Amino acid sequence: MRRLPRAAVVAALVMLAGVLAACDPMSQAAIPTPANTNTPTPTLTATATITPTPSATPTPVLTPTATPFPCDEGGEVVEIAPNRSASAGEDIPYRVYLPPCYQQTLRRYPLVILLPSQAGDPDEWEGLGLVSLLDAGIRSQVLPPMVVAMPVLGRSGGRDIFPPDPSYEGFLLDDLLPALNRDFCLYERREYRALGGLGRGGFWALSIGLRYPTVFGAVGGHSASLPAEVPPAYNPPDIARNSADLSASGLRIYMDSGVQDTDVAAGLQRLSDRLTARQIAHTYLINPIGVADAAYWTSHLGEYLAFYGHHCPIAASPARRGAARCARVPRPFSGSGGLTSVAGRRAGRLLIRALVAAGGALAGGLSGQRGGLHPLLTQFEADELL
Repeated sequence: MRRLPRAAVVAALVMLAGVLAACDPMSQAAIPTPANTNTPTPTLTATATITPTPSATPTPVLTPTATPFPCDEGGEVVEIAPNRSASAGEDIPYRVYLPPCYQQTLRRYPLVILLPSQAGDPDEWEGLGLVSLLDAGIRSQVLPPMVVAMPVLGRSGGRDIFPPDPSYEGFLLDDLLPALNRDFCLYERREYRALGGLGRGGFWALSIGLRYPTVFGAVGGHSASLPAEVPPAYNPPDIARNSADLSASGLRIYMDSGVQDTDVAAGLQRLSDRLTARQIAHTYLINPIGVADAAYWTSHLGEYLAFYGHHCPIAASPARRGAARCARVPRPFSGSGGLTSVAGRRAGRLLIRALVAAGGALAGGLSGQRGGLHPLLTQFEADELL
């Protein structure tokens, strides 16, 4: 796991803070207070007495006090491996970033699922500096605390195979999402769930996200590769043109590529044009430098995280008084899957603390399922924001 140099992290946070400050709708120009001048009243027998104008009392300058961070620990990355997917017919492990104070707060968090650019790279997003940037951004309250799941693509992710056949889409919707909701403290509402990806992973993010706007509130494709030979029902440009649900869904859509990235620009431009033709709001940025590689994605990682974290609570505060606390923790052993700590003993201590805090009871499972609907579509109404 490679961490960004401190100077690079600070520079990224300064840039994010500047963007957020520039967009602050609460900023107002100071309203001057008129001077209180009393007009003297002359008398017939004496010289008029001039009442001096009182000097204005200086307005005190209020220095904001930073909210104390509830813990001294950084984020954790845990790995769920092996992880046999019945829907994909293969082993697809995944890694999960838990934000600072995850166990201490016992609150729920937004979920971001980030897909890699190619098969066989289990820690691509971490190699871009994701952990360092998230830790620094969350502690400085520039980025909201979030849980980030990073599955590998596996063999199925590299193939243009779709349900009802064993597929990567089946893994994401039928295996991964239920497991994340069961094992981690997450908001189960679509506005606090995002799906994004790099390269080939960006194709899956856009294909699935555009067809399931009731499951995901935001979707992103970064240098997303959109092959033209994909069946129209799963091809993002065709989905943008034909979907009956997309226009009124409120799905937030973000795409980007480098100006030199001609291999992916044609597909993304076609998708953007069709969204524009239907007046579907989206963002497509063509950056002046870069191609689809680690250097390009690293330079824009702060922008991606700011997009996915938009609308999410910034403060890493505990669950409010009177609210039911979340007691879910990653399973140490369950079925064919298991949890392997990336941080060794530190993650072991984290897991023990979670079990003690939860009183040894693991909560989880899906609820509120109705016949005829995808089981994920009915969960968002059940959970109140904590």
